[in-house]
Amino acid sequence: MPLIRKRRIWWEPVEGASGYMVYAGKDQGMFDQKTFKWESTPGIISKEVNGKNELIIPDDWPDFPSEEGTYHIGITSRDNVGNQSDPFLSSGQFKFAPPPTPAKAGIDSF
Repeated sequence: MPLIRKRRIWWEPVEGASGYMVYAGKDQGMFDQKTFKWESTPGIISKEVNGKNELIIPDDWPDFPSEEGTYHIGITSRDNVGNQSDPFLSSGQFKFAPPPTPAKAGIDSF
């Protein structure tokens, strides 16, 4: 079984927040205030987070895309009636596949 490094998405807790939403997409423009529509934004996936301020990818978010590349992450705080803040934006490189196994190897005596 190959070793695949996990990624941790974290944020500081917000006073008055009852939970958080984490959004991910490959196009940073999707987070533009004119086009961002929270869970309804085409091309962005989301994950509701309650009771903690981090996600371990892929363990906590199995639906996170497995395609290699730079992903833009938006994190919003939610209150108990569903209001959400503007997203805090960050981005990072994600890759959940190992390189190929060496084609040849051996043990020699000399």
